[in-house]
Amino acid sequence: MAARPRARPRREWPTGLHESRPGYFVWFNPVAKKYVAIGRVTLADARLQAIEANLWASEQLGKARLIDRLQQKDKTVREWLKEWIGELTLAENTLKSYRAKSKAINEEMGDLALGRLTVKDTANALDEIKKKRGAPTAQVARSVLISAFGNAITKGHMETNPALVTEAKKTTVARQRFTTATFEKVWAGLQDGPPWLRNATLLAMITGLRREDIAGLKFTDVADDYLLVAPKKSQGMVKIAIPLALYSEAMKMSLKDAIAVCRRTGVVSQYMVHQTEHTGRSSPGQRMSLSTVTMRFSEYVAKALGEGENLPTFHELRSLCKRSYQAQGGVDTKALLGHLADSSADLYENNRGAEFKKVKIG
Repeated sequence: MAARPRARPRREWPTGLHESRPGYFVWFNPVAKKYVAIGRVTLADARLQAIEANLWASEQLGKARLIDRLQQKDKTVREWLKEWIGELTLAENTLKSYRAKSKAINEEMGDLALGRLTVKDTANALDEIKKKRGAPTAQVARSVLISAFGNAITKGHMETNPALVTEAKKTTVARQRFTTATFEKVWAGLQDGPPWLRNATLLAMITGLRREDIAGLKFTDVADDYLLVAPKKSQGMVKIAIPLALYSEAMKMSLKDAIAVCRRTGVVSQYMVHQTEHTGRSSPGQRMSLSTVTMRFSEYVAKALGEGENLPTFHELRSLCKRSYQAQGGVDTKALLGHLADSSADLYENNRGAEFKKVKIG
């Protein structure tokens, strides 16, 4: 029995070229993702045809070629996203989110040439992100690409914005809103909870401030009968002076009285929301970490409302605060929550079907 002939050495063969049987060659088409027959030709001819086909495929896939990069003709999506994000002046948390989304984008289209991107390239990448990471991530990734490509156009790297005409990924709102009834159940449970968590919740319901701003409040932030706050998310673009006389009918307390409650913990601290006992590495008087506020509040929500995937979080107190003051009347909730645009203010007014909206007459 004759020995099986050895396969030809393929070290110098072009990418995608294969010899399916002796003397018969095929080439793998990376665009269509399938093999195409070259036929029974010489090895030299098969190599030449494969090289030509690879050049065509490179153009179709929009991959930046080495010569383009050396001549600085074409940046890749990966290179541009890194450069663009590096020039942004945004809050650190926002930049972290952009970097995370750019990582997902780069996995799908990072090596494609920026100037040769098509709508199909972008749509395919977003579809893959949706499959692997979910619709919310794909939606944010699309927004990142729209902004990044828009800036690339102003710098002359692109002529059109392919992300603009892609379909927005539909998402469903998962997190529930608090209703007055559900919050009262949680508030009742907090009466047996740690004083700092009760005080944080009280301040959130009266001021409408975000978790990070509540945790950073100091007693020295009070001046001339106002609580002075520069929300971290606004990066100094918004500053709010909340009168101590602000009264919440929902909490049956004024801001001045709420701050007084924060002082009556028996612990000296510069922070309104502070640790009141030794626990782990924390000492009395220290400010509370954001993760601890989130975790402990969620525990009391679960105890009061039952276990579930979409339970309201500490941030939802902000929406309930706004809706409570709107029902109460006489409070400028747009200014209180530090919103510059009506669209942002309306977002917190939406109760997401948590309760009936009463029709006012007369």
